[in-house]
Amino acid sequence: MWEDLIKKAMKLLPNHKNSTHIELYDELIKKASTTFTQKEVNLIKKAYLMAKDLHRGQKRASGEPYIIHPTYVAYILLEEMNLHDISSIVAALLHDTLEDCGIPFEFLEHHFGYDVANLVLGVTKMKDLDFATKEEKEDFNNYLLLKFILEDYRVIYIKLADRLHNMRTLDYKSEAKRREKSAETLRIFAPLATHVGASLAKDELVDTSFKYLSNANYRQIKAMSKDYLIKHQEWIETTIESLKKLLADLNINAEIRPHIMSNFAIYQNLIDNKKISLLPNLIHYDIMVDNEEQIPEISEQILKNFPCLREYTRNFIAKPLNNGYKALHLSVEGKKGTPFQIRLFTKEMFLVNTYGFAALLELYPYKNIKEIQTDLIKENEFFQALSKNYKTYKKPFELINNTVRELLSDKIIVYVANGATYCLPAVSTVADLAYKIHSELKQVAIGALVNDVEVNLDFPLKNGDHVVILTKNNNLENNASLILQK
Repeated sequence: MWEDLIKKAMKLLPNHKNSTHIELYDELIKKASTTFTQKEVNLIKKAYLMAKDLHRGQKRASGEPYIIHPTYVAYILLEEMNLHDISSIVAALLHDTLEDCGIPFEFLEHHFGYDVANLVLGVTKMKDLDFATKEEKEDFNNYLLLKFILEDYRVIYIKLADRLHNMRTLDYKSEAKRREKSAETLRIFAPLATHVGASLAKDELVDTSFKYLSNANYRQIKAMSKDYLIKHQEWIETTIESLKKLLADLNINAEIRPHIMSNFAIYQNLIDNKKISLLPNLIHYDIMVDNEEQIPEISEQILKNFPCLREYTRNFIAKPLNNGYKALHLSVEGKKGTPFQIRLFTKEMFLVNTYGFAALLELYPYKNIKEIQTDLIKENEFFQALSKNYKTYKKPFELINNTVRELLSDKIIVYVANGATYCLPAVSTVADLAYKIHSELKQVAIGALVNDVEVNLDFPLKNGDHVVILTKNNNLENNASLILQK
């Protein structure tokens, strides 16, 4: 089981990008048969056939039958996000039926039970909403989504799986639609993935959004990353061999996997166009051990055998992150003094670090969904803030901004024309900065100059950027800044 989980996390499993919905359905049933009872598998088959019938005649933008989308969402949820929950898989297959097929809630409840019907309702967008702009309508739908998250955290995972498949197929959409969906993904769904600990999903969402929002920068960073790995392959292999020898001397069997920062993370950390090779912790090595007692023993030997930077050691085992992440991070001085990172964790920690709350059902089989949800409301900062702020912020944008985004630990600093500095969540765009400067500025902004290059409002910002917001009235930014200072 652990070997499969590692392969999933390292993206070593087969790519089903070009599969037909029938081939994908067969894979889904094959995987489900190893996870669920025959009765539960039959429920998945029933949901698939019903969804196929209800979506009959509908097509995706790719020209494929619509049923391929809910089938993919169910497959992603089970195979890539490790959510071994039958109600979630069935709800994923049916997730667009209330919204697109016009069937009533009671129909789903009658055939699949309240739990499934309520999950489908949780990810259903309200179409008959009267708002001035499409963005306000989307914000309100995401506002409703957050309400359902408070009732059932599984709603996030279905929505993330839905968004992952939609992002993978954005090439079939117009350029304007690609930018719109990517900006929303960066602002809403990447932070949600971070809060629930779904790091594998988050990395793909931010990188895909980055590709569509700033393709030139994306291609440049991707080429730099590939070039770095080619040039430093020997050094990486030597480091792995050194770590293997250290483990062998301790008589410890452990998996060692090298990683490089995601393209978006590299982009955010490349300040003043410095070389990629100078980025601290660009490369990190994951060491997965059998039990937690082995971690201090390995750590002690690494500190003795490598030039470690003790001031950068982070013990997230003693003090886990809010989303459950646990690991011991050791910073080691590498080539030309640039540090790389060694991360130590157990197989159980790996599950949570990679899939987040989706792993809780597997780690705590004696707990049901309601018990896990109660624990999250009681112990998790994000769920606590969401519960409190949902009653405080009446405007959807304010709730999203002050709960989903502001609670993120990763921040960037950007500079504006009047010399002021702004601290923003790391997944921010020009539009987010405009709103941060003044709520009215976002409404009249038409673009920006970022480091003297003209960009649109969806352009992703990085640490150290110098930004001039462009408006119909170019004095508004200064006026807005003065208002804030009064």
